[in-house]
Amino acid sequence: MKACILGAGVVGGFGCGRAALEAAIRNRSAPEAPAVPALTAQTDLLDRFVPPRTLRRVDHYARMALLASRLALEDAGMDDGLPENTGLIVATGMGPTANTLDLQPADVAAADLALSPILFSNSVQNAAAAYISMLLKIRGPCLSINQYEMSVPLAFQTAIDWLEEGRTSTVLVGGVDCFSKALHDASLSRRETKNGSGGRTPAPVGEGSAFFILTRSDAAGAQYPFVHDVHMGAAMRPDAPPVPNTLMLHNSRKTDLLDHASAHVDLTHLYGTFPTSMGMDVAAALALLRTEQLLSMCLPRSDGGSAIPENPRIGCLKQGETGDWGMIVIGRDGR
Repeated sequence: MKACILGAGVVGGFGCGRAALEAAIRNRSAPEAPAVPALTAQTDLLDRFVPPRTLRRVDHYARMALLASRLALEDAGMDDGLPENTGLIVATGMGPTANTLDLQPADVAAADLALSPILFSNSVQNAAAAYISMLLKIRGPCLSINQYEMSVPLAFQTAIDWLEEGRTSTVLVGGVDCFSKALHDASLSRRETKNGSGGRTPAPVGEGSAFFILTRSDAAGAQYPFVHDVHMGAAMRPDAPPVPNTLMLHNSRKTDLLDHASAHVDLTHLYGTFPTSMGMDVAAALALLRTEQLLSMCLPRSDGGSAIPENPRIGCLKQGETGDWGMIVIGRDGR
């Protein structure tokens, strides 16, 4: 079953909102590199939607998810709120790792003395889902998903299953991960950093959140873009993912599944790489499909210029270090 995307909200190193992401794609230049090689996000804009007093106990991890969710509502024209039976699915690769690591000092006695109930409650992986459901008054099914780099495609597949089964008519689905020392150290141990990247500059570590409002493609008023397919494959499978006839956005260190693709683009220099950064690719795909100029900029050019197909589709692909892969195919045609 296909699903219609009513709205999208993004928060990352490039800024906040779909307009900021479109501007970053148009400029095609990375933000100025900070002292620490990471693209971090700012969430000050959240004060526009939620009173600061309400947010005093909400950490940076949950703030990014909250802001992206609220921006998705604004993008969909749902300022009055989501339908009462809306489902919520939050994907994360590492969860609020900064808080988790703060709770794991080497000195156990010091940990007992410094343990904070607020810090502890903010350290669990479903903290973002709890804050979103409470502050956006979501009363439908709620789920947090963790499958590291495959969390986002699994979350989208689950959202489509919920719509198809009739569990809910609307799903708010997205992903979030925050920068931490653990994430930075993990990036330093990647093979491309240790052994050379084959001529490619390794993408910086990033953080951010991307959320989307999905409904059934046959719902009244459903317009493009649509989620056509969600594909996931296990490691060591000989078959490659289906390739749309236009463009691939990839968020992978390994690219052997792209060898036969006609065109592929890597935009990770705009928002960095992190376990759920595939959500940023989905948001970028929406921007390309909504704006002909951006799409033509990313398509390969020939002597006659770039030709945009009548019903273009974009495949967002992520391949994990172990070989597992996931792909979300976005298109304009809902049939």
